[in-house]
Amino acid sequence: MIVFWFLSALLTLGCADGPECDAETPCPFGSVCVESVCETNTCVTSAQCDMEQYCAEGVCTEGCSDDGDCYPGDACDLEAAVCEAEGCSDTHTDCAFNEFCNEISGECFEASGYYCQECGGDADCGGNGNTCYGGYCAVSCESDNDCPSAYTCIPFVDLAGNIQYFGCYTYCWMFEDGDYSDIESQDAMSSGVQEALPVHLALELPECLVVE
Repeated sequence: MIVFWFLSALLTLGCADGPECDAETPCPFGSVCVESVCETNTCVTSAQCDMEQYCAEGVCTEGCSDDGDCYPGDACDLEAAVCEAEGCSDTHTDCAFNEFCNEISGECFEASGYYCQECGGDADCGGNGNTCYGGYCAVSCESDNDCPSAYTCIPFVDLAGNIQYFGCYTYCWMFEDGDYSDIESQDAMSSGVQEALPVHLALELPECLVVE
């Protein structure tokens, strides 16, 4: 009887299944080995997870592992694995309409001066190369970096195409009510069919403006 039990035990041990996965037997793609058992992943990379989530051992987990897991303008605190608001670094991508970025403090601030101020002539725009065009001041500039967010440093040319000056300009009449949160493009205003876009995505000024 003892011999029979011993033989039965040996047969049972010989037929027992080994671990489904281990260091030498990896799981198939899309699965991860958890306590010697292959479990299906919910993710392989963080790109498969929602924003402010990252892929940890095949599972989308709240938090972040790098800046790419966070919304634009936020950065990942790697020690805490959480997304935090990051200061601005570029006027035209990080700041709201009519704001500049202070790259030292990381804060956006309202532009002062004559940007989009209504005018009846150049004298209303404070001098210093500023001009009045279309009823609004165009502040003198050399490049887009001289202009606040949503403005373009655009050349003003005469009828012969000769550049007379450069000025920071935008569709000023669209901002007269002071609500800049949901600005539509010029095409959308005329057709009524285009969805509203953020101002820095919607505005498409011409390459130059003609002065007579």
